[in-house]
Amino acid sequence: ILVLVGGCDQDCDELVTVDCYNPQTGQWRYLAEFPDHLGGGYSIVALGNDIYVTGGSDGSRLYDCVWRYNSSVNEWTEVAPMLKAREYHSSSVLDGLLYVVAADSTERYDHTTDSWEALQPMTYPMDNCSTTACRGRLYAIGSLAGKETMVMQCYHPDTDLWSLVDCGQLPPWSFAPKTVTLNGLMYFIRDDSAEVDVYNPTKNEWDKIPSMNQVHVGGSLAVLGGKLYVSGGYDNTFELSDVVEAYDPETRAWSVVGRLPEPTFWHGSVSIFRQFMPQVPPGGRGFELDSGSSDTDVARPRLPQNPDELH
Repeated sequence: ILVLVGGCDQDCDELVTVDCYNPQTGQWRYLAEFPDHLGGGYSIVALGNDIYVTGGSDGSRLYDCVWRYNSSVNEWTEVAPMLKAREYHSSSVLDGLLYVVAADSTERYDHTTDSWEALQPMTYPMDNCSTTACRGRLYAIGSLAGKETMVMQCYHPDTDLWSLVDCGQLPPWSFAPKTVTLNGLMYFIRDDSAEVDVYNPTKNEWDKIPSMNQVHVGGSLAVLGGKLYVSGGYDNTFELSDVVEAYDPETRAWSVVGRLPEPTFWHGSVSIFRQFMPQVPPGGRGFELDSGSSDTDVARPRLPQNPDELH
């Protein structure tokens, strides 16, 4: 199932709702709401069949807190805090361990001991960083701190060292890039474009796949069932969107596969196996939407103020 956490609605009000989507039935269900104020700048990742939300801020102070969603009992609990409070960081899972990467620091969480460990920071501090694990390594792509120069760095867990990846021409700068791994390839989506770039670490080459049906400014990206899922955000006309579209690498095509419960941006999305699907009594909060089918690191800096900034 695809799980969406938080975000903002049409009125820019922050949401604490957690929704799950079953692509086989086209049905959405509410899960347990996030128990605290999410704020902005947090990151979300799936580890095993659970979901972790790290950091963020309320605008005046940074959070070091970490929340775990246990999918087997539909419950949120707080676990050991990060070693450093942070916002606008990126989180990924590699070999069963949770990595949190920010411009000036990296740390790793072991859920079996509920403990954090400080690691070597990136060699070159980066802003707007997005991370993903691929072929036994952790990759970070973004812009050099204070610049619009795009770089990619790779973390080697066996040596606790970062290295710069010389991979030719990188995708253009983005203020909130998103990266996921599918079938050994890294897919990179910019926040201000419908174009999608893909990196093959074995060949050390970048390529492009067909563009999305629309821009998803402030949208979210996840992998589910061998497909890419992109949801919500602002579209090409700068209208807040509820569109969910998916990319099938076998057909190399995007299609609209559903609609969000409401138009949302700056939400996080991950996929887990369905262990808990709440039974909703008549008049309860479960709901089902028309799938809309013709045959998914959150909370980021300032949004563009007009459609011209999307180009």
